[in-house]
Amino acid sequence: MGKKLIILSLFSVSFAVLSQDQTVIRPGLLKTTMTISPSKSLSSKNSYFYLHGLLEGYLSKKISVSGDGYFYQGMINEARSDFNYNYSLFFGFARHFTKNNLDFYIACQPGVMITKINPPFDFFWDNTKTAVNPAFSTSLGINYYVGKYMHLFAQTRLVLAEHNTDYPKNISDLRFSAGLGFNFNSIR
Repeated sequence: MGKKLIILSLFSVSFAVLSQDQTVIRPGLLKTTMTISPSKSLSSKNSYFYLHGLLEGYLSKKISVSGDGYFYQGMINEARSDFNYNYSLFFGFARHFTKNNLDFYIACQPGVMITKINPPFDFFWDNTKTAVNPAFSTSLGINYYVGKYMHLFAQTRLVLAEHNTDYPKNISDLRFSAGLGFNFNSIR
């Protein structure tokens, strides 16, 4: 019974993927994703994770506009965190290189990071101020549209920023995202 169920599942998925004869990537495509994103600090040995959400609209088959939000969820390793919190918002454009339902892209997105640093133990006061920091990010990624309403994605993002108030600190990092996203064409 188990083998029959596996074979039936594989057949169903294969049929769904192979029966895609319509173009999904076109002007008017809207897509959204939500995932947990691990990251690696470029200025310390710390690794963090974020809740990452994205909303993207295609202006043409090759150009899209997108907004990304990252919400700090904590540390991956057991070291002392650099942050009390770190929230990021990015907005910009992406250039797509598509073939059928496969979509490679590169994006540039300026943004803002709202951070509060955990000061080091030898810092002369206990509390730091919340900072609104300018940031720049660039990302590389791939999408595979498995149907009219779903896609698989993977993305790597380089974020360059500095906490710029009472305790200046480089807060640049490298972030990774992957998972299942949802999409629909808003223009018929």
